[in-house]
Parts: sequence; structure tokens; C-alpha cells
Amino acid sequence: MDSNEKVQEINSLLEQHNTFRGNCLNLIASENVPSPLVEGLLVEDLDQRYGNYSGIDLQARVYQGNRFIVQIEELAQKLAKQLFGAAYVDLRPLSGNLAGIATTFGLARPGDIALELHNGHQYADKLASSPLKVSLESIEIPWDGLQSNIDLDQTVALIREHCPKLVTIGSGVFLFPQPARELKEAMNRYCPDSYLIYDAAHVMGLIAGGRFQSPFEEGADVIISSTHKTLAGPQGGIILTNDRALAEQIGPAVAPLLESNHHLGRLPALAGTFLEWLACGEEHADAIISNAKALGQALHERGIRLLGQDLGFTESHTLIPIVAEFGESKAMADQLEACNIIAGGASVPAELGTHGLRIGVQEVTRRGMTSTDVPEVADCIVDALKGEDLDAVKRQATALGRRFNGMRFTLEGV
Repeated sequence: MDSNEKVQEINSLLEQHNTFRGNCLNLIASENVPSPLVEGLLVEDLDQRYGNYSGIDLQARVYQGNRFIVQIEELAQKLAKQLFGAAYVDLRPLSGNLAGIATTFGLARPGDIALELHNGHQYADKLASSPLKVSLESIEIPWDGLQSNIDLDQTVALIREHCPKLVTIGSGVFLFPQPARELKEAMNRYCPDSYLIYDAAHVMGLIAGGRFQSPFEEGADVIISSTHKTLAGPQGGIILTNDRALAEQIGPAVAPLLESNHHLGRLPALAGTFLEWLACGEEHADAIISNAKALGQALHERGIRLLGQDLGFTESHTLIPIVAEFGESKAMADQLEACNIIAGGASVPAELGTHGLRIGVQEVTRRGMTSTDVPEVADCIVDALKGEDLDAVKRQATALGRRFNGMRFTLEGV
């Protein structure tokens, strides 16, 4: 195969991917699409440039030629500060995972203890169990699987017993607000020199829209997040705090420890993302949560059990249907994908059947799904799980995927 044929193959694969995705209902809880405005602000030339700086001083660039890059990053930071009520913002992390690792590196010291959720990223555990063998001890935060939330009493008991330096909350299954305020009160009582880190990756857009919960108001010292899930920006990470001393500890852990250049082409797109949330955030977040609750109710009415159904199914973008009566999680995710419905597997408590799915409505909501569409979406999911006439389900799901091809909650055209 010559070079031209290889280029043609690459283009063909991209075309096939785009056609496939355009014909699908994407219910992956960790994915989203940026608006055309934001996509247009992904700047290729900036990705070829270097904008390194250490610490938190945006002006202290290693390379020359950064005068306008500094202004772009300053503007993006200013908008993020306004949107999230933060005094210090770091946009350099290339992912939410790196934001969490940098924050853990920056705030912990050898021998420190961290409490972390098992269904979160467990940053201290990654560092301690990696080949580097960082001297940190990670203790699992007790989880109430039936309530899909932190077991507050047991966690407070661990705080009292171990006096951890870090308590990191936020999870991959993030249905309901977590007890940040109560945990911070316990930390102030038993270990006042500790830090509460709130991993908002899955719910950052809902927080930007003034919904779900307000981590800083409830006691979080640092918020870490990715920038692409419910926030719907370009992929990357973000760190926010209102404490300069913490920002100064974390900054060098981002750069030069974990990163050098921080992929500058996404900075204008981040600024555009923050502008859209400042303009449309409440409406955007309300639509996501409303659709999630409505879809949960519709699935329940069609005989599907869901985690948290006695609590209103969800307060976020995510639902966890229980699928044990149909098959194992992976097999059911594969069966849905064969019908052009993309969702992920999830575990649920053994007493509920172990096997579930994790679905999110943030992308289909932004592309146009409203409450009037929910019954059809629910029918597709249920029929796919039952395995009855999968060709007909695929046709219906494809029609829905093509219908949800718009873009709401954007400043496009400004």
C-alpha cells in the first residue's frame, strides 16, 4: 500500500466514524460535543507554539513570542473565575486526571493519608501503587451503594481516626450531590490542616449552570475537573481554588513537574466555552437535569429498575439502569451499540443484581432532545435490552440520532 492509499484509508475511516456517530444515540456519560463556535476557536497555529511557565505567574514565560498567548490565557482565566467564583484558575492540565494528580502532588507530603472514593480516580492510590511508589496512603471512602452516595457517618469516623491530609470526593457515578459541607465540618473539627478536594469532572457543567451543588460554598478547598463532559468544551483539565497558598503549591506540580507546554490551541475554545455557560448556563443545566429525570421516569414506567429510583433517579445528567434480568453489563452495552445506542456498563450493588448501565443525556440534550422525545428514547433502550427485533430498534435509534443534529445553548453567530 503506497502513501496515497494510506491517506485514503485514513480519510475513509474518519468518514465512516462520522457517519456512524451521526446515526447514533450517544448516551455515554463522559462525552459531549462542543458548539461550532467553540470548535472554531480551536486554533491550530497555537498548538505549534510553546507557552511554558512555572508556578502561577502567567507572565513568566520561558519562550519568546507569547505576548498575545498570555492575553488569551488571561482572558480565559478571567472568564473561568467569573463563572465558578474562583480567585485562582489553572487551565494547564491536559486532562482531569492530570489535574487531580497535580493537586495531590502539590498538597500532600510523604507519609500523608488521603481518603478517596473507589469509584473516583483515586489519585493518591495511583501515585502510591505506581512504579514511583510515592509515599502516600490511600483509604477508601465508604460508599452507600443503595443510596449511590458517600456513607457520611462512616467517613466522618475515618476522618476522626486517621486525620487525613486530603479528602477527595466526586465520582464516576455521580447521581446526587455529595456531603461536602458535612465532610468539611468534620475535617475542621478533627484535622483542621487538611484539604477537601472536589472532583467535579462529571458535573462541572451543572455547577457552571448554578445547579447540582456549589462546592466552594460548601467548603471545598480545591475544585478539579475535566473540561469536556457536561461542560462541553475541548478536552483538558482545570484546577480552581480561592486560596493563593494552595494555588502556589499546586502550580509547580502542574508545570514543570507533570507538563511542559500545555497545548495552547484549546485556550481560545475554553474561553468560548466559559462565555456560553455565562450566557446560557442556567437554561442548559436545567435542560440536562430535566431530561435525565424524565428519562429515568420513562424507563421506570417501562419496567426497568434504576439505581436511586426512590430518590428521584438522579440530580445530574446520569442514570444507572439495572440490567441484570437481561444480561451482563458488557453484553448489554454491546447489544445497545448494535442498535446504534452507545452507553457504558456499570456495576450496581449485588443485592440489586450487580449489572447496570451508565447513561448520560448531556450530548443528546444539547443536540436537541426535549421532554417530548423522551418516550421514544426510552422505548429504544428498553426494546434493545429485551432483544426483540433489533433491526427495527436500530432504525428507530438511527432516526432519533439524525433528528438530534442541532446545537442549543450556544453563542454561535455572535
